[in-house]
Amino acid sequence: MTQPVTPVSRYADGACVGVLLAIALVDVLAGPEVTLLTLFAAAPAFAASRATERVVVGTGLFAGAVAVALALHERLLGSPEGFGPLLALGLVTAFSAAAARSRVRHQHQLTRMRDVVGAAQQTIIEPLPATAGPARIAASYESAADAAQIGGDFYEVAPIRDGVRLVVGDVQGKGLSAVRTAAVVLAAFRESAPVASGLETVGLKMSCALARRGAEERFVTAVLAELSDDGTLTLVNYGHTAPLVLPAVGGVAEAAPDRPGMPLGLDTLGESRPGLHHRTLAPGDRMLLHTDGLDEARDTTGRFYPLATRSGLLRAGSLATGLEQLRTDVHRHTAPASPADDSALLLLEYAGAPPSSSAHGRPGTAPGPVQRGCEKCVVVDCPIPTRLRPHPTGGPSREHRA
Repeated sequence: MTQPVTPVSRYADGACVGVLLAIALVDVLAGPEVTLLTLFAAAPAFAASRATERVVVGTGLFAGAVAVALALHERLLGSPEGFGPLLALGLVTAFSAAAARSRVRHQHQLTRMRDVVGAAQQTIIEPLPATAGPARIAASYESAADAAQIGGDFYEVAPIRDGVRLVVGDVQGKGLSAVRTAAVVLAAFRESAPVASGLETVGLKMSCALARRGAEERFVTAVLAELSDDGTLTLVNYGHTAPLVLPAVGGVAEAAPDRPGMPLGLDTLGESRPGLHHRTLAPGDRMLLHTDGLDEARDTTGRFYPLATRSGLLRAGSLATGLEQLRTDVHRHTAPASPADDSALLLLEYAGAPPSSSAHGRPGTAPGPVQRGCEKCVVVDCPIPTRLRPHPTGGPSREHRA
């Protein structure tokens, strides 16, 4: 609840006013042998650490008025014992007001900068939908950098016809350069995932985006997932940590790829085919896709976080509750230190086929004789031409791909 603004808090620091009055009372009770005028200069200096310039000046003026009254009472106003503390109070008030003005200005600049950074970070890591196709989804992101909301880890979800596609990845390195690389890879995923015929094509587009960037030698580990309405799960792994599958009936399984895939950006160094994994999920089954900042979190003795044995926390309650409990457990494991690496967590639950899905994946819509649009795009009756064909006059024209 917002506290009402009183005249004292508007023009002077309330805490300082109370302390000044207490000092004056002690000075009067102590008699002429004791003078506490020198303490009054501390009031505007303290106010400068938390109040505006106007409040600092008001606090200084109030301190000056009380100090003058006290000096008159003790007959010190014309003496060096009275003039010196009053002069010091004036100088401290002036310098404190200037310091308060500078602090407030920098606070406003910092607030605007945080707003800009927050908007940019939300552009890179957008809030995920709670449901997408046959999946319920929750995500959690933690950056190892102070005052940062994201780093080089990333995740994203793309609804497709008859299912959903997801990605979780980790950019090699840290800092702003890693964030920029993550933005490049995410842009490629967002562009290709809703329309590409297969996950490996999506991975190729992401790798091509890295190659086009070309400014730095960076690679990205990633795992792409596609969950169909019927529960069919396909994982394409580019050198990334294997996801964990938590069946509704109990237990935990690692969705390990059939081969160690090469990270994106290192395709030219050897066999570039990614690792594959296929399985079928039953309603209620959950899967955790994560980056290595989770299972490589260490305690004070250097022991890694035992994710496999602690994964049961992800079964408790809702998806968001499970992720929150897992985060709390990781912090308890690494305490008193903070995690040394970024970590991105994406937890999904297969909810079963959407009850109103049509044969083409569009809820509540019966399939017509001709369906237009890209093969995987959720926009079935897309009016946008998607393929070039020769024009009778020799120039290109566009036609839809059925």
